[in-house]
Amino acid sequence: MISRILNNNLCAGCGLCQSIYGENKVSVKLNPDGFYRPEVIQKLSKDEEQLLSNVCPAIKVKNEKLLSPKKDIIWGDMYSSIICSSADDDVRSEASSGGAISAMLIYLLKEKKVSAVIQIGASKEVPYLNEVKISTTRDEIIENANSRYAPSAPLQNIHNNLKEYESFAFVGKPCDVAALRQYSKYNEEVKKKVKYYISFFCAGVPSLNATKDIISSMDININDVENVSYRKEGWPGFFRVIDKSKRSYKLSYSVTWMKLLGPRVQFRCKVCADAIGHLADIVCGDGWEDFDNKGFPTFKNAPGKSILISRTKMGEELVQEVLNTNHLILYKDIKNYRTIDKMQPGQYAKKIYFLPRYLGLRISNRPAPKFNLDFYLMATFKSNPIAFLKNLIGIRKRI
Repeated sequence: MISRILNNNLCAGCGLCQSIYGENKVSVKLNPDGFYRPEVIQKLSKDEEQLLSNVCPAIKVKNEKLLSPKKDIIWGDMYSSIICSSADDDVRSEASSGGAISAMLIYLLKEKKVSAVIQIGASKEVPYLNEVKISTTRDEIIENANSRYAPSAPLQNIHNNLKEYESFAFVGKPCDVAALRQYSKYNEEVKKKVKYYISFFCAGVPSLNATKDIISSMDININDVENVSYRKEGWPGFFRVIDKSKRSYKLSYSVTWMKLLGPRVQFRCKVCADAIGHLADIVCGDGWEDFDNKGFPTFKNAPGKSILISRTKMGEELVQEVLNTNHLILYKDIKNYRTIDKMQPGQYAKKIYFLPRYLGLRISNRPAPKFNLDFYLMATFKSNPIAFLKNLIGIRKRI
């Protein structure tokens, strides 16, 4: 089964398979293409493969029917959707957008609703790599607040990480959240200890090689790198590298993401119907407000703001608590969801053009992940017929 996933480029690189079966059976490592991928050391049994088919996001990303009071054909089930930012200036300045996720994490720790947070941050030893962080303080949350546009495998050692504390909030990409949420149905420790699932709008996982190439293009020796950040000094901020001589180099977000990182995301991300955290309790994204004459975000630097969507009752209760205790500044309660379409045109396009990409896989006799139909089916009716065909043809060319 893992070979079939790898041969069809459907692996998301979450690392869960290593945690389930142990490193002596499945070892997840960076491959030459710059992505985390499993290597099978021992063949899995039929029962082990059956479990994998129920939890792996390369195979399935499915949610149980939610009882949320609101629903949109693009943005899914929700209790509320707001534009907000952290009320803490330090958090807001260090975060990629408005710092809403960090504000909630700090609140959860402060009020002892969780003992620790599992999230991704920069490696101390190799600063252009990502690693799993267990944060237990405000300072650690702030240190790991910024986006990391490179591969990460947050579930690679999830069992070991869960042993450290009694309760957790988990922050990960939508596919990471889906994998862990699905696995919680089969593992009591995960079910008991992971209290909150928090995600963010994801545009895909770029190859680590793309980051290395940007660093090389700045004429910096990779061994001289001391710090790499993807979105610092404003919102959206800059890609910034600091070398061991404390010299700083930077490129704009529009150049690094739109031209250098975005085009090199893994194939699984191109056939994703859930880049907006359908299985999370809470999901956040950039609340862009400045647009060009074509209606596309200009990415001009400004104080950061976040779109925050609560998808479960637990998530909504947390949002209201954080608002009521003034950890978040509320700017707008979103009533018209077409506002989000404009703020997040990339995610909007992913939704309305997922079906032709899925059909492109099936027509080519390739497997595809199974998603809830309501993640994408009705959204397809907003697509343009010509663009629909272009997406269908485009995915077949990539195959």
